[in-house]
Amino acid sequence: MRMEVQAVHTHKLKVTIQEDHRFEVRLPDDFPEGPAEVIVLASRQADDAQASLAALAELRSVQLTPEEKEILDGFEGFRQEHPVRFASLTED
Repeated sequence: MRMEVQAVHTHKLKVTIQEDHRFEVRLPDDFPEGPAEVIVLASRQADDAQASLAALAELRSVQLTPEEKEILDGFEGFRQEHPVRFASLTED
C-alpha cells in the first residue's frame, strides 16, 4: 500500500467582515502558490458578550424603588438561610 504524504500550509489571521461582506487577505511571501481552500469561521460570541455587557450596564443604571432595594438587601441572608444543593436534585 502506497501512502501519499501531503504537506499542509496554514495561515491564520483575524478579519472584520464589513457591511459589504468582503475582506481581503494578503498571505506571507513564503506561502506556496497554487490551489488552496479557504475556510471562514464566524463566531457570534463576541457580539453576544457585548450585548450582554450593554444590557448589564443598562440594568445597573436603572433606579431601584425602595421595595426593590429592600428585596436585594435581604437576598444574601435568604441565600444563607435556604442554600440550594443542586447535587441533591433528581431528574424525574
